[in-house]
Amino acid sequence: MMLKDREFSLFCVIVNFGEGSKILKASKELGVTGGTFLVGKGTIKNQLLNILGLDEVRKEILIMVVEDSLVEVLHDQLTKKFNLDKPNHGITFSVPISNLAVFNRCEYVSKPKRRGVDKMEYEAIFIIVEKGLSDEVIEAAESAGSTGGTIIHGRGSGTQDTAKLFNVEIKPEKDIILILSESEKTTAIVNSIKERIHIEDPGKGVIFVIDVNRTSGLYKS
Repeated sequence: MMLKDREFSLFCVIVNFGEGSKILKASKELGVTGGTFLVGKGTIKNQLLNILGLDEVRKEILIMVVEDSLVEVLHDQLTKKFNLDKPNHGITFSVPISNLAVFNRCEYVSKPKRRGVDKMEYEAIFIIVEKGLSDEVIEAAESAGSTGGTIIHGRGSGTQDTAKLFNVEIKPEKDIILILSESEKTTAIVNSIKERIHIEDPGKGVIFVIDVNRTSGLYKS
């Protein structure tokens, strides 16, 4: 089969720092050719941990481009091997690469649809803002029903360098917040963030939303 005739997905895994290499090794054994690591921090809603200053957990985000034929295998086998069906063991989600929904200075309305699927249970919200605004983004999201997110610090290799996420340029000193949202809550979460930090003002940031075709390790509140 020619490359142009094959379908691919972006497979993402979020685990505690130090666990990512184990996930990648297991994924390669299942047929994945490689992956890219990002380092971030998770947010935990727990009063005792907050008092102790342990409410932020360092995370590894592993991103792999895989053929669609491997998606179900990866979800099933990684969940089984790393106990992702138990709370706080990690999260996986897969995204169809052929579909990217962009939020671009307009009111967002959730309409998940791909490959004949009329309704998807989850969507991934990416918010790129100036460094230091991530706490406000999380607070705004939680006020609209989000249970938390993962914060990634974007930085190039030098002061003039930039990184890219889904072909969106990320200059140094930016925070990238990833929130996995139940589809029915996405509109409220996006609009709450937009209103809280005035993201439509020049230079304030970018929000985009992509469909998620399957998740593991997520628990509804």
